[in-house]
Amino acid sequence: MKDGLPIAGRAGRTLDRRRLLCGVGAAAALAAVGEWAGRARRRAASAPGPVVLPDAGTLAVGDARALTTTDGRDAVVVRLDADTLVAFDRRCPHLGCPVRWAAGRGRFECPCHRAAFDARTGAVLHGPPRTGLIPVPVRRP
Repeated sequence: MKDGLPIAGRAGRTLDRRRLLCGVGAAAALAAVGEWAGRARRRAASAPGPVVLPDAGTLAVGDARALTTTDGRDAVVVRLDADTLVAFDRRCPHLGCPVRWAAGRGRFECPCHRAAFDARTGAVLHGPPRTGLIPVPVRRP
C-alpha cells in the first residue's frame, strides 16, 4: 500500500485517488446521459389524443371529471370558469402517480410527493417534478 487505499483490484493493484475519481466521474457521466436520454424519450412520446366531453354543460365551475382520451390515456377535465375547460394527462411527470383536482386550492396535486400544478397551464408550482402536466385537447361531439 504505497500511496493508495488498501482496496485491491483484480490484478492486485491498489485503488489510488486518480482511479477512484475516474470511476466516480464515469458513473456521474453515465447518470447524466441516462437522464438526458429519458427526457428525450419523454419529449418524443406522442401527444395524447383528445378527450370527448359529451355533456360539457353539466360540468359546474370548479368541478372535475376523469375521462379517457381517444388513445386510452387517463385524463382529468376541469371547468375553471364559465368559458374555460382544461384537460391534462392524469399522470404526474415525476413518477406517474395519478394527479387529483384540489378544488379548494384551485390546482392539481400529486399525492405521492406533494407536488402541485397550475390549473390553467399545468406548470409545476412546487414539488419534485421538473416538467408540468401534459395538456390534452377537449373535444365536444
